[in-house]
Amino acid sequence: MQNSKTFGICATCHRYTALTKHHLIPKKRVKKNKKKQSHDFGGIINICRQCHDGIHDLYDERTLAEHFNSLEKLCADKALQKHFSWVSKCKKGISNITNVD
Repeated sequence: MQNSKTFGICATCHRYTALTKHHLIPKKRVKKNKKKQSHDFGGIINICRQCHDGIHDLYDERTLAEHFNSLEKLCADKALQKHFSWVSKCKKGISNITNVD
């Protein structure tokens, strides 16, 4: 069964668009365990496909697990900041919302 799309604000580019789940510690980096819980992955953030692809294009899973295992660390990286900034200007999102309370 396929999940229905989730829409919301991307945690990295701040556009309102369809979201994907990004595991802050990639699933392949976590030892196999039949009783895995979502917290075993170090958390999950909801980001758009463009930001998600950019993260995985720039860094391998080992680097992500060791150095970019939080939203704050992802957003502090200069290369990712440049990518997120570029994505924020793309028109593919449903609308470009910058301030949401």
